[in-house]
Amino acid sequence: MRPALALAAFSALVLAPAPSAEGAGADRPRVALSVSPTRVAVAGTASRRLTLRNDGAEAVIVDVTSGAKPWLRIVPAHVSLRSGGRTFLTLRITPPGRTEPGDHRTVVLLTTRPPSGGRVNVQVRLGVRVDMLVPGRIVRRLTLGALRVHRQRGGRFMLVSVVNHGNVTVQLRGRVTASLVRRDRQLARLRPRVRLALRPGSRTVLTLRYGGRVRGLVTAVVRARLGPGIRVVERRYRVRL
Repeated sequence: MRPALALAAFSALVLAPAPSAEGAGADRPRVALSVSPTRVAVAGTASRRLTLRNDGAEAVIVDVTSGAKPWLRIVPAHVSLRSGGRTFLTLRITPPGRTEPGDHRTVVLLTTRPPSGGRVNVQVRLGVRVDMLVPGRIVRRLTLGALRVHRQRGGRFMLVSVVNHGNVTVQLRGRVTASLVRRDRQLARLRPRVRLALRPGSRTVLTLRYGGRVRGLVTAVVRARLGPGIRVVERRYRVRL
């Protein structure tokens, strides 16, 4: 079984010492930031502690951001680390009550900046990927609705309504295909225009444009592939071009 939350990070990022470094710090890189552990697993609401170390020769301030995900909070948001110092960050994971089951991902960024009057003028950034697994039965159910033909100079536009009746967001772009056939012979392959993803309970319109010369009755075949092991959603429409 996959862990409820997996945290992947760079264990350390080091900048080589500048030629002008002097004194005891000359044998050490100016900035050497590390975070541990590099993998954390939780089940449900939980908190875990990360250790942040500065093994470089210069003091730094680290700004911590976790994106716009409401289920993840990291405290403190800003820390000051002297050379050779360490501090602790706390991950607090609280999935909202209506969070979709399945995997949720975000990236936590740890970004350095010099203290006031500090010599370090470079920015070091560590990326920490956070995967949260919300338990529950995943239902992927997409419905292709009626098709309407809109005639316009230069082509025909076929509009198909799409509704997500499942409980997880469905990725659409790159997973929906369409074609025109007649007597089992493919006449044209169409490029659907559709939004990137569709949240549970939402609907959108799939747009198919055909600018060819075929006229009369044809069959428009629309297919949506929602992922490996999931049955392809398909609907056929009798259309007069």
